[in-house]
Amino acid sequence: MNTDTLSPSLRRLLQMPGISELKQDDVDAFAAEGLTALFFTGNVTRYPEIDDLAVVLPELLKEFPNRFRVGVINPDVEKKLAVRFRVSVRPTLLFLRDGAVVLSLPRMRDWVEYIQELNKIMTPEQAA
Repeated sequence: MNTDTLSPSLRRLLQMPGISELKQDDVDAFAAEGLTALFFTGNVTRYPEIDDLAVVLPELLKEFPNRFRVGVINPDVEKKLAVRFRVSVRPTLLFLRDGAVVLSLPRMRDWVEYIQELNKIMTPEQAA
């Protein structure tokens, strides 16, 4: 990913442990097992909420430790993946379990809504 074109928030996110940068060929293997979140970003100048979600996402990982993995979709290939996964809004967090979509959260949300929606998709052994 060309980090020169990324905002400081996205650059910090990509440097965090447990956050993977995904290119088109990486997505299937990444999402094949367990609960994963794909972060569709796009152009941060056009969609400033991307930075907000880049700050909230690590907090969600802290709230649900070891319950899901995060892949940030490389902006250079995200258009093809967005068509494949029917993502039309940026930013979007798309949650998959064992490769199948279980939840789509477009745009920035209130913290309580993130918690409620994620609790709904946690398996009983993962639920808090």
